[in-house]
Amino acid sequence: MLTMYKRHNLKKKRGGVLESNKQMRNFLSFTTGPLLWLRSGSDILPDFNLTANGDHSDFMNMSFQSLHSNFSQTNATPNQQLVDAVNCCFHSNLSTLSSTINYLKDNVDTMFLVIFGDIILFIAGIAYWTIGYGFAFGEGSSFIGFSNFASYDVEGTRLSHWFFQFVFAATAATIVSGSVAERCNFSAYLIYSFIITGFIYPVVAHWTWSTEGWLAAGNGSNGMKDFAGSGTVHLLGGTSAFIGAALLGPRIGKFDSITGSVNDIRGHSVPLTALGGFILLFGFLAFNGGSQGHITHQEDADVIARVVANTIIGGSFGGIINLTTYKLGAFGKPRQWSLLFSLNGALAGMVSTCAGCDEFYPWGAAVVGTVGGLLFFCIHVVIIGMKIDDPLDAVAVHFGGGLWGLIAAPLFRRHKGIVFESSTDALMGLAWNIAGMVAIIGWSALLSFIMFGLLKKFHMFRVDSETEIKGLDIIKHGEPAYPGPSWEEEQYSQRYHLPNTDGAKVNLPPNMSFNGESGRMVKTPTGINGRFRLISESTNLAFIPDTYSATHL
Repeated sequence: MLTMYKRHNLKKKRGGVLESNKQMRNFLSFTTGPLLWLRSGSDILPDFNLTANGDHSDFMNMSFQSLHSNFSQTNATPNQQLVDAVNCCFHSNLSTLSSTINYLKDNVDTMFLVIFGDIILFIAGIAYWTIGYGFAFGEGSSFIGFSNFASYDVEGTRLSHWFFQFVFAATAATIVSGSVAERCNFSAYLIYSFIITGFIYPVVAHWTWSTEGWLAAGNGSNGMKDFAGSGTVHLLGGTSAFIGAALLGPRIGKFDSITGSVNDIRGHSVPLTALGGFILLFGFLAFNGGSQGHITHQEDADVIARVVANTIIGGSFGGIINLTTYKLGAFGKPRQWSLLFSLNGALAGMVSTCAGCDEFYPWGAAVVGTVGGLLFFCIHVVIIGMKIDDPLDAVAVHFGGGLWGLIAAPLFRRHKGIVFESSTDALMGLAWNIAGMVAIIGWSALLSFIMFGLLKKFHMFRVDSETEIKGLDIIKHGEPAYPGPSWEEEQYSQRYHLPNTDGAKVNLPPNMSFNGESGRMVKTPTGINGRFRLISESTNLAFIPDTYSATHL
């Protein structure tokens, strides 16, 4: 689209400014028209003749009243869900990819989880279509649904509802992948992804979001408040992640076998982490805003605006509080400005706002995000103290943020929260959220323990130590994330034939030489004895010669 825009409309630029607003209207009509047809069917707009070169200003000048009327006639609920579900796809899939980019060591497990980031959507699509949606939103009892399996009788606008909820199910499974990264067997990924998206998550979604669910119905006047999934998605995913990481065990070398000290296994691209974090933060706006489910009802615009604003505010305070807490050296952390901790703190703050972001005042979202960020920091320290290896801090972000979010929703609820009045209704709202919190933790922990325990029992959960050390990319997939020849600089890859006076070939780094048989560059052996040691807490293992004294480190 952008290429066609440049070709047709950027030929007459004046100082970087378009010649007329008409050109922009033409471009928008050309690019957004087909998307609107895709979203809502051809009856949503008048029959415009959209071509690349025509005058489509009528499209942009169409009155808001006419557009609103057409949206109302075609029921815009699925339209909103479809657009937001696409953004949630970014959220769920790229949460795996961005976390992988950040934390995987030595680039040897990158392709493994990048592949899984795609495969999980395929597995979730199959599982949620065949059984998951029926368990979650089919007619049944207060505990579980028993209809609409394989989309039977799910037609028309309900398919967009299936799409939106499918992405939520996939998100719950991707949370777990972060905690078991770098040592989990690929077949185990496939199995637990199917079970979580096909059964564990859908049952909880039925409790909290189905009209028949026992937590949603409550006592008739009060029920569980979880607008966008602090408990239903994040607490469930965080609990399963904790059980999985605990049963799987830490990565080789994470904890010293003698001293018990923690070795910080660094990732390989902090700039890409920042990009992934930005995509996650942006995805949360659709994750929470889309949970309204419709856009044409009265006051929908106000609610969605409040949701988006509160989500941003909560994430901002969560990120800043972690940035400053880390800098102050809390829990023995180095007094530095940590990008990684601030990103995770922002995510925890956004997770915390999910349950009640539709009814928080902005100042309430600030308080909720601040506490959520601090809770992330504390759980991060506790998890390490328990000798549980969670490479992406998924438990701290999602369990901690989800837990606090369920408590915060009835506390800071606009006009009706306990902060504003200590009425029976307000206290009952807190009681129902606590009941839901306990039920979600108990359900997901029990089933996750059975699922991961059986995988471990039959030796399907973890790869062998040799595969873990070498990395899963080559052994499991034969596809390195960064093939060596692609990164080899020209001056190092060329084979030179003009020797200098001492017979060595020219233009090589001082630590390199040419292999006489292959003619390729190889490292020159130093002949120095040494061992792999940690130079500091901020580095990976490095080879240190025995001749180096402590002052060199």
